[in-house]
Amino acid sequence: MIRRFALAAAVAAALLPSAPVRAQDVVKDPPKDWRSNLQLEAATYGGAFDGEGTRTDSGGVAVLELRGSPALHREGWWLDVPFRLAHRETFGASLSQTTGAIDLAPWFVLTRTLRVGLEAGVYGRSSPDWPDQYQRDPVTGALAPTDRYGYFAARGGAVLYARPAQHQHVRARYRYVSQDYQTDPNFDPNNPMHLTPRSNTRHELGGSWRYVEHAWALAFHLDYTRRYETELLARNAGTGGTSGGTNPLQVTSLWAPAAELELRRLLDGRLELSLGYGLDVQDDTFQGYYSYTEHHPRVVARLDVTRRLSAAARYEGWFRTYGPNGTSPSRLDYGTRRESARFLLGGEVGYQLGGGLAARANVEYVHRGTNYPDYVPPPAGTSAYDINWDYTNLYAVLGLEYRM
Repeated sequence: MIRRFALAAAVAAALLPSAPVRAQDVVKDPPKDWRSNLQLEAATYGGAFDGEGTRTDSGGVAVLELRGSPALHREGWWLDVPFRLAHRETFGASLSQTTGAIDLAPWFVLTRTLRVGLEAGVYGRSSPDWPDQYQRDPVTGALAPTDRYGYFAARGGAVLYARPAQHQHVRARYRYVSQDYQTDPNFDPNNPMHLTPRSNTRHELGGSWRYVEHAWALAFHLDYTRRYETELLARNAGTGGTSGGTNPLQVTSLWAPAAELELRRLLDGRLELSLGYGLDVQDDTFQGYYSYTEHHPRVVARLDVTRRLSAAARYEGWFRTYGPNGTSPSRLDYGTRRESARFLLGGEVGYQLGGGLAARANVEYVHRGTNYPDYVPPPAGTSAYDINWDYTNLYAVLGLEYRM
């Protein structure tokens, strides 16, 4: 497959015209002001949260964010250096974290309708001393702190962008990712399914076709991911066991087709509406314990209330049903297949203060329900853990954003 791809690329390059082309032929003209070329954004927010996934923690939160995408333009090529850095500090809960990413993405213009890009980058997360739901302090009984939710990842790949006809945009992408999680000091390789690092490598393929008109756009996407765990073992059908730790490492394949319709000129151009639907199909290649089908609808609306005031609303859902080899029906609260229904409702209001400065308020509500049984400790139950898989999270912040 790789040899065929290399041969096709060489043939395509040989057929390209020798006349020079400009980067501006397939992208917008580079901004004349170098400050706009940096595309810098900085923001600070403060607010509160209630719940973090299955965690019941709540408290105050402060957020600092910095992101940008500096670009260097030259005749026939340009270099993007997108980066982001964010820190979240929590008060009343030990859930602070720092995330960041940076990429080098050179683009080469081959013709007026075709360009090729490369990508190399790193990203990661530091989540020090998070309370571990699967460990308790033997003296106090409180959840023990862990750093095992932090990770470092490196990625590299290539992208092809083309405009085969008027109004049409086509992209194809390949990316390789290696993600390495922190290892908890109490992780025992002889007990590989407890406190297991989720370190993995992934091959990611993606393609999209987009048709763009002045007032609307239609897109279709197809993504594929092949994921290889480096520590986590595959599970047996029905029971979720690992045959005494003798099972192979888990390998999954994920297909994700999706469609999106954008309506841009509603209410005299003040309202934009995006309607999307995806279908994620995962195959657990061992015995299908983690195989599932997930429906993924999405609706986003953006409204310019006035010249300075804007508002946005978002709905997104993830409705997952596992395959027949998933959790045994006898272990479920109801039904014959393991199910998970999760949705998000979000809202944002922004007000332009002038000079690139804006005030913003964000709120998100997340709810999940599932028939997977909760982990209940004694005396009400027999589990060593206390985890409710049905949860509700709320997050609300207010702050300032500056764009250069």
